[in-house]
Amino acid sequence: MSAPRYGIWVSVGGNFGPLKTLDEPIDASYERTRSLVFRSRSLGYVVTLVA
Repeated sequence: MSAPRYGIWVSVGGNFGPLKTLDEPIDASYERTRSLVFRSRSLGYVVTLVA
């Protein structure tokens, strides 16, 4: 059996999970999305999903 593969959902409209806070303002910019994807890859995630 192969090891499980994990992925992340890339936010296309901003991060609305935690509503806008000073620590994490709503931001759907290319730079933020790119940094999240690269960070997730470094943590071992192998799939990126876009809604």
